[in-house]
Amino acid sequence: MKIRNLLCWKKSDFASNSLDVNTKKHTYGQLQSRESIFRQFMSVLTGYILMIDTGAQATWSSPALSYLTSAESEILVTADQGPWLASICSISTTIGFLISPIIVNRIGRRHTILFFCITQLIAWILLNFASTYTYLCLSRIVVGTGYGGTYTTLNIYIGEVTDKSLRGKFLSLSKLCVNFGAFFINTAGAVLPYRTMNLVMALLPLTALAAFPFLLESPYYHLLKGRDEEAIKTLMELAKVTRPEIVFADIERMKKNIEESKESKNNSIKELFCDRGSRRAFIIKLATIFIYVFGGFFAIQAYAQQIFSNSGSSLGPEYQAMIMTGVQIFVGYPSSKLVDVWGRRPAYLFSGIMSAIMLGIGGLFFFLRMFIGTDVSSVTWIPLLSMVFYMIVCNMGITTIPYIYAGELFSVKVKGAAVMILAIIESIFSFTTKIMLPCVNEAAGIYTSFWIFASVCAIGPLIVFYTTPETMGKTLEEVLEIMRGNKKQVQKILVLN
Repeated sequence: MKIRNLLCWKKSDFASNSLDVNTKKHTYGQLQSRESIFRQFMSVLTGYILMIDTGAQATWSSPALSYLTSAESEILVTADQGPWLASICSISTTIGFLISPIIVNRIGRRHTILFFCITQLIAWILLNFASTYTYLCLSRIVVGTGYGGTYTTLNIYIGEVTDKSLRGKFLSLSKLCVNFGAFFINTAGAVLPYRTMNLVMALLPLTALAAFPFLLESPYYHLLKGRDEEAIKTLMELAKVTRPEIVFADIERMKKNIEESKESKNNSIKELFCDRGSRRAFIIKLATIFIYVFGGFFAIQAYAQQIFSNSGSSLGPEYQAMIMTGVQIFVGYPSSKLVDVWGRRPAYLFSGIMSAIMLGIGGLFFFLRMFIGTDVSSVTWIPLLSMVFYMIVCNMGITTIPYIYAGELFSVKVKGAAVMILAIIESIFSFTTKIMLPCVNEAAGIYTSFWIFASVCAIGPLIVFYTTPETMGKTLEEVLEIMRGNKKQVQKILVLN
């Protein structure tokens, strides 16, 4: 459905391709056609397949641990060792986060994506042939390195090869691919043996390799290396135009952006923490990441089958996990658009309150069944229903706002440093929740974990709602001045606009 939206445009959107460029000054972004949109999609296709693989790898522990900790497993994995297999990849994503910026300007965006594609393929091969617990841990470290690097590089690449009018759709499709990957591996885990599941999943990076010839190098990288002619040819290919003068304006804009990024690179970290507005933006973004992670989203997906096995339902936990992750594919994108209708703050608050209610209901069910001993055999569908609605309402704000704020709260000068630092912190948070969830379940009951997640979802968005300005409909300059508390300057900007 998303791909169809990308390709469905009125004739007026691409009829301008035949206009005489001498009568009016055009840019690449004004000359979108079906062919150019499809070419941009094909150039990003390898990255999308890798994001499907990323979603599968991140959720691998849900179907895998059910087998590895069972009596049928060929590999001895204890209940205490299982959480490490689920969480260690979260901490190793920092390796990918750190490698990507080092090599992306040296070997190019194209070959960086190829490097992490091969890394993800190696991860599946290692997982399939692993015969010991130590070997499995090593495999999961490679997993995190691969998808951490892919995530970082692909966001850069999409921003550089897609037109600004389509960039949001292309980035949203990336998130949809992650959701599909989670559903794909839960489906494979439900119907296939463990090792066959791993072999099937290895087809994802292999398919990405098959699509690699369609992936063009970024024009930004060509300009960075002084290859202006190659940059023009690449941009012409992406825009599907035959006249080089059509893309000259975009080439000049890219050169200006490259020069500005070089000038601001050395002082970005200092300005991030010394400037009042940037410092406040960093704290707000950090708060939304904390709520996103400690609100249970990552942990619930990582241990979905283990959670549903406690429900007592006649429907197998593997099928319940499949349903829960499958719902995200169809409702994840539409529900995430609520932030553009209501505004960032109201949507975020609504998402938090509803997520807390869904988690609270799930926790109450497990409390009645496992602690009180109440007969709940007639309502064993409650955990699945509450988790399905939790996934829906989470996508309305809890999982969406952190990514939106990355683009709306930070100036160009500090954005790179801020996103990198916060990505590493998010990895640490994710590792913590995944390693602690089984421990809390064992010590205080699964209902306690659910109620902790619910408390974070209830309290966190309230704090963010009352401390964060509304960013919808405002320019970056207006947001930055509001963050600095400079009301007079905001009024001046509004008058000028």
